[in-house]
Amino acid sequence: MRLSDYIGTYWAGAEVMYAVIIAMTFTSTLRGPITHFETDYYNVVYAALFCCIAWGIADGLFYTWERTYNIRLENKIIEFSKAAEKNEAAIPLIREELDDTILRNIDEKVRYKLYHQLVKHLAEVGMVRKPSARDAFNIISGTFVAASMAGLIVVLPFFLIDSPIYALRISNLLGISLLFISGYYRALERNLSNRIILGFGTAIIGIIIAAITTWLGG
Repeated sequence: MRLSDYIGTYWAGAEVMYAVIIAMTFTSTLRGPITHFETDYYNVVYAALFCCIAWGIADGLFYTWERTYNIRLENKIIEFSKAAEKNEAAIPLIREELDDTILRNIDEKVRYKLYHQLVKHLAEVGMVRKPSARDAFNIISGTFVAASMAGLIVVLPFFLIDSPIYALRISNLLGISLLFISGYYRALERNLSNRIILGFGTAIIGIIIAAITTWLGG
């Protein structure tokens, strides 16, 4: 299964964006005189790459933790729905799950009726399968690969090009391209113009975030 099958398209794309922003924040510190590059050039590049790797692993662990929590919550809701005397106890848990979704646009009284109907339907379903070790591995390895590959693409020019100045320019170009691609594929509307607009918007937002992070000493 793809990473997006576990954490959604939005967050799978966000993993790439985060890694690009992290790497660009590090590499942007390499702007300056050549003498500055000679002292900490590779230290900064390796720090950028390893930070992306660490981010990918840590995020995978958190996503796995979240997935486990959500499945436990779903099972508890189903358990309460099946027990007639605990039906009312299921409602607050259902609200916790659904009040912050598109259903928040519906009148509260109508939502309450929908939740009671939902309890009746949930009483007829089986328990949700608990997350397996394979699921956890797929999530963690997925975020690790996404973040590591994005970080590697951004820092790769520094290993292939002798001139730090040109390496930085190409690195920035690659980072901006990755941000654009992430936005392009996360577009809800499938027509080309909307994809391109979201791609450029994502690239601009990513650049701004990286600039602010750098300015704050991040």
